[in-house]
Amino acid sequence: MGPAALAVALGTEPFIDVVRRVAAQRTNALAVDELTYGELWGQTARVAGKLSARGVVAGDRVAIYSENRRGFVLAYLALQRLGAIAVPTNVLYRAADLGNILSDAKPRLVVGSAQTRPHVPADVPFVDAADVEAWATDASLSTEHDDARVEPNDIAVMIYTSGTTGRAKGALITHGNLAAIAAQLNEAWRWTSADTLLITLPLFHVHGLCAGLNGTLAAGAHALIRERFDVNEVAKLLQSGDVTMFFGVPTMYVRFIEKIPPQKFEHVRLFVSGSAALPADVHRAFEEKFGASILERYGSTEFGFALGNRYEGPRVVGSVGVPMPGVEVTIVVPKTTDRVAPGEVGELLVSGPNVCIGYWDRPEAMADAFADFDGRRWFRSGDSMRFDPVDGVYVVMGRLKELIISGGFNVYPLEVEAEMRLYPGVRDAALVGIHDAARGEIPVAFIEADAGFDSDAFVAAMRDRLASFKLPKAVRIVDALPRNAMGKVEKQRLKASEEKP
Repeated sequence: MGPAALAVALGTEPFIDVVRRVAAQRTNALAVDELTYGELWGQTARVAGKLSARGVVAGDRVAIYSENRRGFVLAYLALQRLGAIAVPTNVLYRAADLGNILSDAKPRLVVGSAQTRPHVPADVPFVDAADVEAWATDASLSTEHDDARVEPNDIAVMIYTSGTTGRAKGALITHGNLAAIAAQLNEAWRWTSADTLLITLPLFHVHGLCAGLNGTLAAGAHALIRERFDVNEVAKLLQSGDVTMFFGVPTMYVRFIEKIPPQKFEHVRLFVSGSAALPADVHRAFEEKFGASILERYGSTEFGFALGNRYEGPRVVGSVGVPMPGVEVTIVVPKTTDRVAPGEVGELLVSGPNVCIGYWDRPEAMADAFADFDGRRWFRSGDSMRFDPVDGVYVVMGRLKELIISGGFNVYPLEVEAEMRLYPGVRDAALVGIHDAARGEIPVAFIEADAGFDSDAFVAAMRDRLASFKLPKAVRIVDALPRNAMGKVEKQRLKASEEKP
């Protein structure tokens, strides 16, 4: 199906109907680990029946607070068959973060694990993922289930934003959104039933769930799911000949470069990076060492995946490529609907069947997040972006809230961080704006560096490469930059550490 025809079809059926159809067509093909599609579909029916007996009905929220495992997958699909709303929850969350989600989403129950159970309040109904897995294989339970009727615009999943720039919000992702996102990736990345994807990304995030799991099931392909990323285990699996695709975050590819000897992964046709900007030096180093060009894409909890480098090249280092099939983007002056000229920096807006319908119980956030013009609804990404008219690709400049305005000049952190990483001895770097009475803000660099790193020599070298207003006014050496579960640097923590009384 070409992009035009795909755009018409996107989001017109619920994702669970796609899975139902694929399961009927590929009953004996492997779906998840050693489960076939027929077994997966039958087991989710058993789980749906048991969850229904626990009182879960259409429209209920159910938190899935579990590490990657079969019980997560079974509960997630069973909830869609019930018409309930899955709330994937970061397993690293503890009392404060988890409490915010439980009080906001008010789930009917929590599907968790032995690892997460101690953090769930005793008065919240709890089901262990191990019990979900036991239900799934209980031969006394029926593999038939009278599924709820769901429509494309009904809410399927509520995923909370990372909260790196404020209190997390529950993005409302519909059944149609899930189907659209999966179809877009299948088309863009030539995903077929012959593929096997290795998933080490957490399933509580859109990268692992909506791209990894959903993309696999929509293609009728095979997913190998692991609880966590272990670079040595992953390298062995990629060499086994069984895996054709791998999705990761930049820190995973850095570990490859650091830990794995040079080799070719002959059977892996696609490496994808997302969730944080892929430094150009990491892209080049990976290609030099392993002979594979990473495809960088750009996405968000609220719209899945909007941009990506072309599957059939060129993959422009430092860019996030072109719009996904069925997606429209535009760049505007922030907080307006006025488009900027090609090459100028502005805020990226996204429109398409992949865009969520809003936020759970946050009407005040809707006005800031969405804009209606040109006969369509646009989501304001909050990201600074520019379109490169020479290469015909989009380049991320950073979060709008991370823009540093120093003495009236705009400093885009990603641009400066790319230069800092090129300096010998710099393993990673982050630039944040710190309040300054004279200039409003000053840029301060936080550096992960090798032993013996000379900060004065570093600043002198940067002075030859950067405009004076972009030059870090202070350098802080840290053992490790603080990151969230998807590898994004938590700059608010760096800022707070510098500005504390």
